[in-house]
Amino acid sequence: MKTIKLLFLALMLISHSSCTIYDNDVEGEVDLVYSSTITIRANDFVSQDEYVSVANYGWDNLDAEMVDYGLVLGYIRFEGTTAWHALPYSIPFENDLVNLRYSFDVDNISLVLEGEVADNNQANEALFDGDVLRVIAIPPSEIIRTKAIDYRNYDQIKELYNIE
Repeated sequence: MKTIKLLFLALMLISHSSCTIYDNDVEGEVDLVYSSTITIRANDFVSQDEYVSVANYGWDNLDAEMVDYGLVLGYIRFEGTTAWHALPYSIPFENDLVNLRYSFDVDNISLVLEGEVADNNQANEALFDGDVLRVIAIPPSEIIRTKAIDYRNYDQIKELYNIE
């Protein structure tokens, strides 16, 4: 009797567990993905304290549904280069380690600079002057789910979502 109960319990656990299988060969058309580029200027930033500076950029493609359920990605391309780097990104600079990240809310993208050396904000802000921020927003209905996607790889995302 004990064996039958254990077998029954095991079968119940197996039947109630869920498993999602993702296809590695992604096909299909994505209808609506938002993409924007912003040239970063040192004077876009406002110091929040002796370590952190923030630049706010309005972006009306970010509604409540996108913020809560969509996928918002940030990349940076340094002036004079062609490579895109996923955010967050850290770079050593003048005896400091500068962390560049982004945050977003309804109608707004913020670029956040955080250094490890106090009162180095102005130098850190100048470090990114002229670089380009690319933001991609993918609505929840358009997110392609597969194990084969590296969302930190801009070229892969560009190809997958047909971003120009």
